[in-house]
Amino acid sequence: MDIFEKTAKTVKNASESVISSAKNIGISLYSSTKEQGELAGLNVQKSAIEKKLTDCYTEIGKRYVEYIANCNSGTAFFNVADILESMQPELDQLAQIKEQIQEKEIQIKQAAEEKAQKKAQEEFDVEKEKLDRALQLDILSEEEYEAKLETATRKLNNHDTLRKIRMQYEMGIISKEEQDEKIRAILQD
Repeated sequence: MDIFEKTAKTVKNASESVISSAKNIGISLYSSTKEQGELAGLNVQKSAIEKKLTDCYTEIGKRYVEYIANCNSGTAFFNVADILESMQPELDQLAQIKEQIQEKEIQIKQAAEEKAQKKAQEEFDVEKEKLDRALQLDILSEEEYEAKLETATRKLNNHDTLRKIRMQYEMGIISKEEQDEKIRAILQD
């Protein structure tokens, strides 16, 4: 009877964990999509302002060409104060938008890092639960349990480094052998 109770408890805990994970994924996807949408909107605003500024720069260039062309005639007068004055609100707005874009990119990066940390923690929790179950059922010895738990803990503590190593491989910076060697070195230290 005792084994059946333990198994039922384990199944119940696992199902609660799956439900919780599903809820967290939904919330995470919504906030990530929302932030990406806001960033895209800021980039569109930035492009529109830059287009207006390009038109102003073109007008300044035309006036400069006229100035150079009229230098020999003595009627040369180069005045772009009106254009510079009309550009100032767009320049100010562009500076604000660039700052907002930078802040939004930082928020998105932080959210991605938090999501990666949370995922690593969830993977650790699942692994630990599995190891605990195996230990309770005498499938693993205490020594095997400790060794496997140590590896899982290293994965958790070094999740960012491991993620970067995998990215290096995916980008073709390192070979599969180098990736495996680096991961093995981290997990077996």
